[in-house]
Amino acid sequence: MTDKRQERAIIQGKLFPATGTRKPLPRPRLDSSSDVLDGIFPVVVVAAPAGYGKSTLMARWHARLLERRVSCAWLSLDEDDNDAARFLRHLIAALWKASASAHIGKDVAEDLIADFASGSRSVLEAIAGDLAQVQHRIVLFLDDLQLVEGPEVRGILDWLINYAPRSLQYVIGTRQDPGLRLSGLRVRCQLLELGAEQLQFDAAEAAQFYRSRLGRDLPALDLQTLLTKTEGWPAALELAALVLAGSSEPKAFIQHFAGTDTSVVDYLCDMVLSQMDERTRDIVFRISMFDRVCAPLAQAVTDANDAEEALLGLRTRNLFLIPLDRSWEWVRFHHLVGEFFRETYRRTAPAQARECLVRGAQWLHANDHIEEAVNYMIRAQEWERATHWVADSVEELVFRRGYHQTILRWMNALPEAFVDRYPVIRIQYAFALSFYPRYQDYEAQIYRLQQLQQNLEAQGHHDAGTIDELRCAVEMQVAMSRALRDDGMRGGELAAAWLARWPEASLWRKGVMGNVLGFGHKTLGRIDEGLKVIAETRQWLEESEGYYPLAWSAYVEAVLHLKHGSYFDARLACTRGLEFIGRKLHGHPGQISLLHTLLAGICYEFDEIDQTLAHLELALSSVNEYAPADAVIVAYLTQARIQHLRHDESGALAMLREGQGLGEQRGLRRVTLSLAAEECRSLARAGRYEEAKLVATRFDFHELPPRSGAALLSTDKALRAASRYLLKQSPRVVVEALDAAIENSQQRELAHRSVELLILRALAKKEGENWSGALADVRRALTIAAPRNYVRVFLDEGRELGALIDRLDMEQLRGSEAAPLARLLQRAMCTPDVQGDAPIGKGEELTKRELSILKRLESGLSNKEIAEAIFVSEGTLKWHLHNVYGKLNVKNRTSAMARARALGIL
Repeated sequence: MTDKRQERAIIQGKLFPATGTRKPLPRPRLDSSSDVLDGIFPVVVVAAPAGYGKSTLMARWHARLLERRVSCAWLSLDEDDNDAARFLRHLIAALWKASASAHIGKDVAEDLIADFASGSRSVLEAIAGDLAQVQHRIVLFLDDLQLVEGPEVRGILDWLINYAPRSLQYVIGTRQDPGLRLSGLRVRCQLLELGAEQLQFDAAEAAQFYRSRLGRDLPALDLQTLLTKTEGWPAALELAALVLAGSSEPKAFIQHFAGTDTSVVDYLCDMVLSQMDERTRDIVFRISMFDRVCAPLAQAVTDANDAEEALLGLRTRNLFLIPLDRSWEWVRFHHLVGEFFRETYRRTAPAQARECLVRGAQWLHANDHIEEAVNYMIRAQEWERATHWVADSVEELVFRRGYHQTILRWMNALPEAFVDRYPVIRIQYAFALSFYPRYQDYEAQIYRLQQLQQNLEAQGHHDAGTIDELRCAVEMQVAMSRALRDDGMRGGELAAAWLARWPEASLWRKGVMGNVLGFGHKTLGRIDEGLKVIAETRQWLEESEGYYPLAWSAYVEAVLHLKHGSYFDARLACTRGLEFIGRKLHGHPGQISLLHTLLAGICYEFDEIDQTLAHLELALSSVNEYAPADAVIVAYLTQARIQHLRHDESGALAMLREGQGLGEQRGLRRVTLSLAAEECRSLARAGRYEEAKLVATRFDFHELPPRSGAALLSTDKALRAASRYLLKQSPRVVVEALDAAIENSQQRELAHRSVELLILRALAKKEGENWSGALADVRRALTIAAPRNYVRVFLDEGRELGALIDRLDMEQLRGSEAAPLARLLQRAMCTPDVQGDAPIGKGEELTKRELSILKRLESGLSNKEIAEAIFVSEGTLKWHLHNVYGKLNVKNRTSAMARARALGIL
């Protein structure tokens, strides 16, 4: 963690217990709780109103556990942690600090400055995978949970508490009901809950407390009066001690105040303020406006040249100042007291309070704390400067560094009228939205940009430069959105028009459009043109340091090669892309997932099954919610085909149907149709022709297309699907339908597609008793496939193709490039087991995810609960379980756990 940007992204004070200036009063009945210290309860919740000593108690537990050499992580939450990316950055930092040797979050540690555009799931899976390998206990303290209300972060916390490996114990402090899913933990007696009743002081503790604070015993009657009026509330007793220490008439003071909760705090804080001189009171008010403060920031907002001494004086007087690091560089007020000071200042001097926020924000901005600076300007409702700062930094944050969540959060706070003054903000906001399934929000922003453009054009003295900037940005966003929604043809057309219209646009924008145009060429099968565009695109983006779109360039280049059938080149593009992403984007999980998905498909075709499984393991975390259509198709096809190799036909079909549902959910029609066509293919191979026809009919590709039909998506799927179930019934019709398609594929040099169609035509000719023609097609397919290392496209056809492979004249192939492949296929297919499918994964080590699943099996969770825990469907979980069972050489979960225990895994 040497990168300065990474260091600034983590507020170190959040990773330490905040315990105040004085040594807390020992409370043996709570401090030494064996239920907590011995880890009897996996989850401990301390829920009580402010001022009941929750943080103090948790800090004592933290210290006791460290004395016992138990690894502890601490994270103090604040309102900004409603941003899921910020919360995850600090969570990983806390876990890393607690147990660096365990490498928790190692794979995403370098990505702590990113906003996890691919979503939180991949990050949580990485954490869970690392925790599954930790053999020792780690206690995670989460303080001030009530400040986090966002549904995404709440969902993360629910997942952690209910599904993360049990090596992690949780201690949670909150002022109110935690609002988490705790019922299951209660039922299983895995939850310890402490409330105000357990935390309030009893008479003995109160007596000891005042003896410690005042240096003398309070009279028993006075002590009882205080206990009665405060109801044992620790904060009120502490505030009373401050007043008593400076009071000349303590008995009169004790008899005077009454009430509980807020009224007591207000009264006591007023008493504390009344004992301050005016200068000290002003300093207290001003620094209370900030969630954290250091001496230079205090000086900036108070004009006090002795700010460091002033902070030391507050610390000496025990005015509830809490350190956020061991050196006391950054401090804050106790929440209860700080809120009182802050609200009092806002109420009594609103203009000064606002001016204070502005001055602090200016200091933070000048010292490169950009995110905090913008946040305080927003609190001050100083909209002009807030939007100006956002406009200055948004392109760097969103485009180069991928801080999508940051701009999404700011846009929820900034008034629309001020945002419209800086079109770059809305432009980058639309850019960030385009990568999420928030299409209505995206369309709304495009509409606002178009309206802004029209309004400027309607003005008599409009700014031509601003109008051109808007028009350029809107046209770019529309083209990019088309591509992300898998309308490659239209996206490519719009990108080509954009590049022609805006030749002087910035290089990074030209790079984004180059990616869209390259994808458009891929959609139309114009591979050479697409690769040429991507080569030029890469130059633009490298020159402009556009690292995020450069990662997309690697993906587009790889899918171009796959469409062409150049699997070796596609593998090279993916490998280079992975290296680049690790080096420049800190291992961006979403982009890495895309390339591993493509590599899984490539390795499967090469019959490298072990590598296929390894790539799928790294790919599946982000596919469902992040991946574009090509990656989704490859992921589900590859998983289904692996299931087929395991003779799990129902599992293979379930996987394909799950993918079809995902395609419909995300509006990716090509995904739905491609996986439906594969379902037809699988059913027809199994001899279930009527079922195959029903599937094809449902998706309207149940009839062979005419020879002169347009090259539509449905036409392509109809050709492949209908040919399958018509092989036996009308082989001659199938042959005629395939003739033109094969000629077209070979003219366009689409190698893999040509091999698929040649094999299909060979099977049709065989059914028509045209053995010589069938063998000729097989030889042509072998000639194309051999130099490209296509293997599974033959093996997956099974016995039907095996009969043709067995009849090949090897003398006729002698010396040809196809001969070694033909011999390999004869050995694999012309045996009783024609699939050539040796047990998959047997004897291999379990991956992180598989180990995590195995440990969850041990916990007794159902398949549904385990699937929810690892963010997959039950069908995908079944796929993982097959991997686990295969590697352990067992057939069910009971045997798997027994075998794992015997091997020392559990």
